[in-house]
Amino acid sequence: MCSQLVKRPSAHPEGRTVECVEYIGSYFDDLGIPSEVHEMSEGKPNIVAHVGGGSDRTIMWVGHLDVVPVGKPENWTYPPYGGEVADGRVWGRGSSDMKGSDASAMVAARVLNEIEPPHNVDFWFTSDEEIGGGAGARWLAEERIFQGEVAIIGDGGGCTPGQVSVGVGNKGGTGTRLVARGKTAHGSTPHLGDNAIDKLLRVIPYVRRIGEYRLELPSELEGIVKSSVELLLKDPGLSESQRQMVSRLYDYPSGPSLNVLNGGEKSNVVPDYAEAVFDIRLTPGCDPLKVKGRIEELVAEAAVPGVSVEVRASPTAGYYERADSSAVTQFAEAVRAVTGEEPSLTIAPWGTDAVSIKRFMRTEEAPDGIPAIIFGPMVESQLHQQDEYVPIENLVTAAKVYACFPFFYA
Repeated sequence: MCSQLVKRPSAHPEGRTVECVEYIGSYFDDLGIPSEVHEMSEGKPNIVAHVGGGSDRTIMWVGHLDVVPVGKPENWTYPPYGGEVADGRVWGRGSSDMKGSDASAMVAARVLNEIEPPHNVDFWFTSDEEIGGGAGARWLAEERIFQGEVAIIGDGGGCTPGQVSVGVGNKGGTGTRLVARGKTAHGSTPHLGDNAIDKLLRVIPYVRRIGEYRLELPSELEGIVKSSVELLLKDPGLSESQRQMVSRLYDYPSGPSLNVLNGGEKSNVVPDYAEAVFDIRLTPGCDPLKVKGRIEELVAEAAVPGVSVEVRASPTAGYYERADSSAVTQFAEAVRAVTGEEPSLTIAPWGTDAVSIKRFMRTEEAPDGIPAIIFGPMVESQLHQQDEYVPIENLVTAAKVYACFPFFYA
């Protein structure tokens, strides 16, 4: 089933989920499980399967169907949309992020439908997560089409033997864009111009210094940050420099990663415009507005005329659940029962649709948003990678946990 989903491309920039939704809908129709399609943007439908239970309480499972582009297909060992099953893995774009998790959820829905769980379970398969959830989870949460009192977000790992974990939050970000403006001139007489690229390059090192700014985090996150780092450090493929970066991943802004650099139009024209876009991730519980202020101070310190900075920051970054919350402890019990291992509690370094759910699904019982737990079969090192894969063993483990959790939820 994971292979079949991989074979149905849903990559951005189009991000079309029609083929995947048709496949999922047909699967549930054959099982007699009722499903509904909700579509805000043409070509980007979302589908939900309803499994009835023995109470009026509802657990939500939420996963996305859209994936990132493949880059150059010729660089892949297996065709990126081939869904090849080999060496105990399913290969292809989206296998780990996160069509493998979608397949595990489909199996869990089938199992629960056959035995009637103690609570209702809605399995949501959504669009647009890779670009913010605008036609997917964000819209579904904002319009209150989503209904439930706890959410399991399949966009995560946790199933790898020896590295079992439960995600209790995810990082947020503060998008940063440097813009340099200068003056054009002929390339043979650069002294008559004002090179915007040169100006940009002088300021970039100052922005990078935000990586030295220690975040102020709540004390209740100390243990979770420690276990998050320890889990990431179990990767035997990390170099010494990578291990050092992992050790700082949560206490400092990550990166900053310079991911977009634009400037110049012709080789013999001095550029009058250039820009650099950074991806800077922040641990939940910190103050993003302080980080924004520090970035602005650093750019001012560079003192390069014609260079400005735009920093997107909100009062909070990402989200996290308390380690002792009932939803976390009950989900951890389900994971422990399935795997036989004690799961670590972690903060995902990436963003998930949980942020939209926390923001828009607030109730009297959950004024800060319903609980959201992150767990799935993905291999974190495979996110957005060439030769992406997911282990079959992880798919089975995730399906078991998704099917078991309703029996631990009280």
